[in-house]
Amino acid sequence: MKLKTLLILLISMLSLSAFSQTGGGIKGVVVSRTTRATIDKVNIVLTPGDRTAVTNEQGEFLFETVAPGEYELHFETAEFEDLTLPVRVGKNMRELKVIMIPANRSQAMDDAIFAEFDTETMEDAQSLPTSLSASKDVFNNIASYQFSEMRFNVRGYDSQFSDVYMNGIQLNDAMTGYTPWSLWSGLNDATRNQEVTTGLQMGEMGIGGIGGVTNINTRPSQMRKGFRASLVNSNSMYRFRGMLTYASGVQDNGWSYAFSISTRQGNNAYVNGVYYNAFGYFAAVEKQFNAQHRLSLTLLGAPTERGAQQASTQEAYDLVGNNYYNPNWGWQAGKRRNARVRDYHEPLALLNYTFDITDRTQLNLATSLRFGKNGYSALTWYGGPDPRPDYYRYLPSYYQGTTTGAWLEEAWLSNTDNIRHINWDNLYMINRNQPVNPNYGDGHRSINMVEERHTDQMDWNFYTQFSHLFKDNSKLNGGMNIRRNRTEYYSKVKDLLGGDYWVDIDKFAERDLGIDIISYQNNMDYYEKYGKAPIVREGDKYSYDYYGNVFNTRGWLQYDFNLLHNLQVKLGGEIGYAFLWRDGIWKKGLFMDNSQGNSQTLNYLTYKAKANFRYVLSSAHNFEANIIYMQDAPSFQSAFVSPRTRNDVTPGVEAEKIFGVDASYNLRIGDFKARISGYYTTFKDQTKVISYYDDVEATFSNFAMSGINKQHFGLEVAASIPLYEGLALKGALSWGQYTYSNNPNYVQIQDNSAAIINQGKVYWKNKRVESTPQTAANIGLSYRSRNNWFLSLDMNYYNNMYLSMSPLYRTDAVLTKPMLENPEMLNAIRGQEKFDAAYVMNASIGKNWYINRAYTLGFSLSVDNLLNNQGIKTGGYEQIRLLKNKEESTLTYEPFDAKYFYMFGTNYYLNVYFRF
Repeated sequence: MKLKTLLILLISMLSLSAFSQTGGGIKGVVVSRTTRATIDKVNIVLTPGDRTAVTNEQGEFLFETVAPGEYELHFETAEFEDLTLPVRVGKNMRELKVIMIPANRSQAMDDAIFAEFDTETMEDAQSLPTSLSASKDVFNNIASYQFSEMRFNVRGYDSQFSDVYMNGIQLNDAMTGYTPWSLWSGLNDATRNQEVTTGLQMGEMGIGGIGGVTNINTRPSQMRKGFRASLVNSNSMYRFRGMLTYASGVQDNGWSYAFSISTRQGNNAYVNGVYYNAFGYFAAVEKQFNAQHRLSLTLLGAPTERGAQQASTQEAYDLVGNNYYNPNWGWQAGKRRNARVRDYHEPLALLNYTFDITDRTQLNLATSLRFGKNGYSALTWYGGPDPRPDYYRYLPSYYQGTTTGAWLEEAWLSNTDNIRHINWDNLYMINRNQPVNPNYGDGHRSINMVEERHTDQMDWNFYTQFSHLFKDNSKLNGGMNIRRNRTEYYSKVKDLLGGDYWVDIDKFAERDLGIDIISYQNNMDYYEKYGKAPIVREGDKYSYDYYGNVFNTRGWLQYDFNLLHNLQVKLGGEIGYAFLWRDGIWKKGLFMDNSQGNSQTLNYLTYKAKANFRYVLSSAHNFEANIIYMQDAPSFQSAFVSPRTRNDVTPGVEAEKIFGVDASYNLRIGDFKARISGYYTTFKDQTKVISYYDDVEATFSNFAMSGINKQHFGLEVAASIPLYEGLALKGALSWGQYTYSNNPNYVQIQDNSAAIINQGKVYWKNKRVESTPQTAANIGLSYRSRNNWFLSLDMNYYNNMYLSMSPLYRTDAVLTKPMLENPEMLNAIRGQEKFDAAYVMNASIGKNWYINRAYTLGFSLSVDNLLNNQGIKTGGYEQIRLLKNKEESTLTYEPFDAKYFYMFGTNYYLNVYFRF
């Protein structure tokens, strides 16, 4: 046995010796350009061939047995800029000695504001778009940090088209597809280690969609060793943030651990009633058993309570004299109280196992569990006046030309009796003055209250990935994912506002079908047992309670290889199946046989086919081209027409189809970087359901659209040009045209009867896709001195941004003869509002002090909207509601006024941090 082992070793050494004669190798040491300290865990890719290496704790790397020729070395690691070096290899080892890489400017600025917040509804103003994440790509880096102020979506895509992973687990919301940034909001330090691909490029964790792939790596062995503390003062979303983070690095016994805690507190300087009371926690531990086996566990959460802003009409803004008027709040006991409060805490636990089978073959296994609560409060009322201060019947325009209208205008201008705000004291008084009803025992029935609408998720994921690097440096990468999500949707009583109970009935059904007592029962099991509707108190569920269920599984495979010397090709495919169904907990009186229990199961075949091509002309020039075709299941909320009440499936719902191509030219010469890209994307068979109160029919309705097609195409251009001694000129341009390319079908269904009121076409063809600037441009100067001062000044330009449209306005159902004969009236209801072009100037300054090359003290200050322009619309929507003209002889319909959001005036974000 010993002789056999000796012979094997001898043959191996002879083989290596013979092989080494075919070429030399490359080695070197990577250090920080600023501190000259060595950097470990730098990923290095040698192309062509795509061989990889990682620097050790001394910053050293080595590529052995490299054939003679021209190559590129690409260096990438968190908190530093990417660096690409051309290298010529001969017969001997090429020693590069010291390679210096500069600190990433965005990391030096320390904490991008966009990573702090989530976007879950159009009712939250100033939330930043979830489709952006930090990237070292020259265009996406500028777009992330500059265009986010305008709710900019790259290429016009919503965030469900960008795949976001954490340690290999895809975290896009199972019900909506959107990225739940709120799960780790405020944990910037713990989640800053990200691997990002852009556009149609594939990621290591999966094929990806059309909006790129981001994988957040929270393994403690991959985090920068040391302690970090930071304090933030701001006047935009909150006033104060504190954060502490520590990572141990890999210890001699193979253990590594990390933790982070944070808090965000305070109110908003521009919008009254908006505040943060938020915390964040993160803990991770990892054990490296030997060279082959690693196991890690991560737990994080971000318990948050925050007051929300709601959009309002321009009439209300003008009457108040402030474009940041928030109708959600009023005075109570001398303090501002907001009716719309988000209160959520959804912990996330992840377990990861890595098996390095050989130095070329790796197996990854991971599982995760998300659970907790997610509530959003709102006022509700029964049989009384609408308590919202900006309700259209409380505004002067409703009584235009009358004495009442003149009085209301004066009252709003002077805020008589706090008319602009919720009158909390009056709501308490109304409830306490309700007569006692013996059918419900002693006490006063509340007819006004604050409810809390919940979407509480239980989300389980399993992920496995296998990769193998062949001897010719081609790579096979694939995996399988299984996901099971059960989300409970319900509403509960949050505050009875001085009353003793709430009667749980369907108020719309009672009003429309009052003789039929059964029809307006929300919980028939209770009614059949006790002969009356249940009364509910604070903390009790009411109105509706059901589970949304999603189960999907998918397998994927990608193969990366070189075709010819300079052409790199990556081919990928994915196939899966998705199942969606509703499980009603309560039996509704209106739908006795169609509300409780499981609905039919909707099942969809899902698939993706994608190809990436990269042609390397030289170390400075390369071209990329990508193509994708995919089919995906609709979201749960789009698949069921009124899940609050019944199991009915949305008419016409189908799987969504997407086709996309893009092409890019990339240039990099030293610190000069540039990219120009063109893209074209089509969307087919999308579905959308809108639920609203129909003033014309005087009942609650559901408007279900199907077969929605869209077309996006455009250009992206960006460059970073070094000028002199740390001074650089940078700029970016995004020009796109995003349009609806057909007239989708619609069905308008009454909520209380499931009767179809109207159906037909929504005339959206050639209308613009809403809510993102279709033209955005940036030009700026940045300066970094040798003693670590950094400054920047940027000018941003936005145009071609459109208001979100009401589909109802663009149907035949609302067109009458007088409207068809009046072009002005027709355009008023069918035209699409385009926002004015806008210019915004932003600046930043910061400084790092390196103490004994072991400690870092620094600050960064960003000041946005230096010109203090408070008239820039960043979004908004047409209300879907319509009013009948009062003159029945000439029947016409009038749209409700649109609602808008505005960009904050001058605001700042000051961060002071210390690292060692």
